[in-house]
Amino acid sequence: MFEQENKFYDENKDRLRKKYLGKEVVIAQNQVIGAYDDVGTAIRETVKTRPLGSFCVKSVPVSPQAEIIRIPTFLVSR
Repeated sequence: MFEQENKFYDENKDRLRKKYLGKEVVIAQNQVIGAYDDVGTAIRETVKTRPLGSFCVKSVPVSPQAEIIRIPTFLVSR
C-alpha cells in the first residue's frame, strides 16, 4: 500500500525539503496535494475531498538526521 507515494517521496526528498520544510505533506498519484503543520490537520482536511486510503501523509523533516519512523495515533471524524 502506498508504494507509488513512498517512491515519489523518496525520489523528491530534496525538492520537498526546500519547499515544505517541517510540514506534513499529503501525496496522491505522484503529486503533493496539500501541506499542513501537523498530521491530524492534514488528514482531517484531506478527507473532506478524498477518501481515506487514497492518499499518503509524509513528514518533511528539517534535516536528513531528523528523519525517523513514526506512527501517529489520532481519530478522524467527519
